[in-house]
Amino acid sequence: MSADETELFFMSGRNGQEDLFVSKRPSRESPWGEPASLGDSVNDATGDDFSLRLAANGLALYFASNRAGGFGAADLYVTTRDSLDRAWRRAISLGPVLNTAAFEAFPTPSPDGNTLYFNRSTTFDSPDSDIWVTSRPDANSPWAEPQPLGPPVNGPRAEFSPSISADGLSLYFASDHDGNLGSIDIWVSTRTRAADAWGVPRNLGTNINAAGGMTLAPFITSNNRAIYFMAARPDTTSAAPCTPRTCFGRLDLYVAVATCHQ
Repeated sequence: MSADETELFFMSGRNGQEDLFVSKRPSRESPWGEPASLGDSVNDATGDDFSLRLAANGLALYFASNRAGGFGAADLYVTTRDSLDRAWRRAISLGPVLNTAAFEAFPTPSPDGNTLYFNRSTTFDSPDSDIWVTSRPDANSPWAEPQPLGPPVNGPRAEFSPSISADGLSLYFASDHDGNLGSIDIWVSTRTRAADAWGVPRNLGTNINAAGGMTLAPFITSNNRAIYFMAARPDTTSAAPCTPRTCFGRLDLYVAVATCHQ
């Protein structure tokens, strides 16, 4: 989601493979326009492209792909543009410092663009997924060797699809932590200052997560007024809980708007 909430970038399998699309609207109160593919400079003709995150300034779009010529099961890529009304350049790999033989996805830049969170696992649905982080001094410098976030964010189960708030003090992510409402829920960890360690994650609860459902890929807007995410809900109350293997094809886009209480 762009900072002004007039551009929505998302992944869809509507063309027979996973590609990246954008939908636009003239204002936050207007309906979304017809989605358009980001085209050949971004999407690969034979591979899948997914797990995308837009930089705060709207000029860089990070994503994952299993296209040919990569380092592993899925790699991290970025495409850039000179201004909000210019076309996206051809996507480039983030290279072997970040990409390995494993499955890397959801590259999520911090508000200043110099910290990058992502998840790494053996396969796209393996329980060993953890959230990793890397940084750089400035936009012209290379990314440093990434490190796992460690506890309490990473635990014995899968954690993935991170999203950082505009102030850098809240980290949203998906996990199948024990005690969750669905098979996969959205959680949030907070800290008081950017230099502090992340706190114990808390489940976002039943307004977002659904019993037996798969709720993931959170994105918090720049003003914290709304959270966008993907979800697959069980077909019936008696249905087996969703898993990435059984419900991936039923994922839809959702939004929840924050309410204020006096």
